[in-house]
Amino acid sequence: MLPLAQGPPTALRQPRAARLRALREQRAFQYVEIEENRESPSVWSLFWSKLWEWLGGLFSGPTYETKGRYVIYGLFGAALLYVVLRLLKLDLTTVLGRRARTLPFPYEAMPENIHAVDFGRALADAEVAGNYRLAVRLGYLLVLRRLTEQGLIQWQPDKTNYEYVREVAGTRWAADFTVLTRQFEYVWYGEVALTATAYPALRETREHFLSLLTRAAA
Repeated sequence: MLPLAQGPPTALRQPRAARLRALREQRAFQYVEIEENRESPSVWSLFWSKLWEWLGGLFSGPTYETKGRYVIYGLFGAALLYVVLRLLKLDLTTVLGRRARTLPFPYEAMPENIHAVDFGRALADAEVAGNYRLAVRLGYLLVLRRLTEQGLIQWQPDKTNYEYVREVAGTRWAADFTVLTRQFEYVWYGEVALTATAYPALRETREHFLSLLTRAAA
């Protein structure tokens, strides 16, 4: 064991103030603690985090035995029911208790021959019954018959309305017939419920167009 040093304690020499200041200004002696960039998670990130956490707990551990397996059974059952309904071609609205819309007139479907329809009686029946949507359809079919009779279009059951519009294009009837076609498609295919106050304006437009066709044919 070395003997303790004998004599007066060594005096510590303090560096000069200028030297200390010069050392502090050197880059090598500047220690900066890097702070982590801790941004707050977005609401969307929190949502997905909580969702996956909930799903993970639902399908694992004790929660699966009490709730998770029943969720799986329900999903499989719903998928199986959907497949069965599709295979049987059943109407889901009927299965859920909604009745299909009844058709009070035989003119709801496209007739095979518009020349065989008594449009005067059919239109009168539809208007008296308050079925103005059907009346608009019958009126449009009447317009097609008149255009066919005057050789402006060639009517076929499988033609689209805008094929007829293209046939009439370039004639004096093009603009008015386009308006009638748009009105018919808006009411019929858009299933707009016409009121007794709204229908007369559509009927007047149709009757004006038919009167022009009649005068031109005279």
